[in-house]
Amino acid sequence: MGLFNKLFGSNDKTVPKVKYSLVDYNRYFENSSIENMSLELLSLGSLNLGTGKIIACDPLVYFNDEPPFTRTVEPGIYPVIACIAKTENSGDRYAVVKLEFSKERPAKWEMAVVAQQDVTELTDDDFFGFGVDAGLGSFCDEETQKLYSRFHDEFYEKNPDANIYTDFFAAEFKKNAVEADDIGNWVNFYLPNNPNFNIIMFHSGYGDGLYPCYWGMNGEGKICSLIVDFQVF
Repeated sequence: MGLFNKLFGSNDKTVPKVKYSLVDYNRYFENSSIENMSLELLSLGSLNLGTGKIIACDPLVYFNDEPPFTRTVEPGIYPVIACIAKTENSGDRYAVVKLEFSKERPAKWEMAVVAQQDVTELTDDDFFGFGVDAGLGSFCDEETQKLYSRFHDEFYEKNPDANIYTDFFAAEFKKNAVEADDIGNWVNFYLPNNPNFNIIMFHSGYGDGLYPCYWGMNGEGKICSLIVDFQVF
């Protein structure tokens, strides 16, 4: 199934236009299967948003450079839930991951953008998203991003010849492995140097690519959730 979008917005040039998805992402969290493919929901823990400014990115490649989305939410601690597709030939694949701010059912899905991204420049089938080169996506707060950068730098200062994934994160992911030979598909990582702050990392669908995020909003425009679509369907 392709991802189709269309533009909505005011004719007032001072009001930024937005782009909505024609996909209703509620269905991934309300059904046991889609297109004859079984689905499973998995709680990935809760994310601490100290500022309410959210970053979604590949946590191993682009983490330090990714800006937050232009929309913000009320600071707080919110659950993260993954919808896992049970594919016939490729095993379990993380299809959609949701950061949930309320139990209210979204009525529309607005593309999440960062500063300088203008949705009026997109064609109907285009989207803005974050790049993945290490097979992982993540959610975190802008404040956590800054604190993680210190942890990252300190790790390499102490271990100049190391690889932060194979020499550190691989063991963290392994803690959530389902089977003995599984490397693990997600981790709720609390910063060792600032344990109140965390990053929730998860595998990205079929791997590397460009993946869009959407704000789930009610009929009055209140944000209910944020999802990343890994385009498994």
